[in-house]
Amino acid sequence: MKEHLLIVDDEQDILDFLERVFRKQYHIHRAGSGRQALSILTSEHIDAIITDQKMPEMTGVQLLATLKGMVDDYDRIIKILLSGYAEVPEIIAAIEKYGIHQYVVKPVDSKRLRQAVEDARGQRQAGDWSLTTGTDPEY
Repeated sequence: MKEHLLIVDDEQDILDFLERVFRKQYHIHRAGSGRQALSILTSEHIDAIITDQKMPEMTGVQLLATLKGMVDDYDRIIKILLSGYAEVPEIIAAIEKYGIHQYVVKPVDSKRLRQAVEDARGQRQAGDWSLTTGTDPEY
């Protein structure tokens, strides 16, 4: 049975790209905003979230902060944050607080993104919350 992946981005092209990358591995849920994502999260069992950081009304970190307060098994969810901006100080502060497994800087290709998800799965299993970015040389 496929796990459920929630992809969150205010840009349709990015949502389409993420769905193409992961549709064979996951049952995909799409949200164009943090508010839509929270609605989905109240009705669906989500195993992984890939969310953009910079969105109108609610950032990716704000989404994860809200989610942490409303889901009992928050730590079980793989959390990947995407951003077109290198807001590293804000992200570093959020890594441990919200258990973000991977921080990936856009633009990102499908191979690097798949590897980030696989690395996040390994981090979740090991309970490792160290910062890993999608800009590392091994990607």
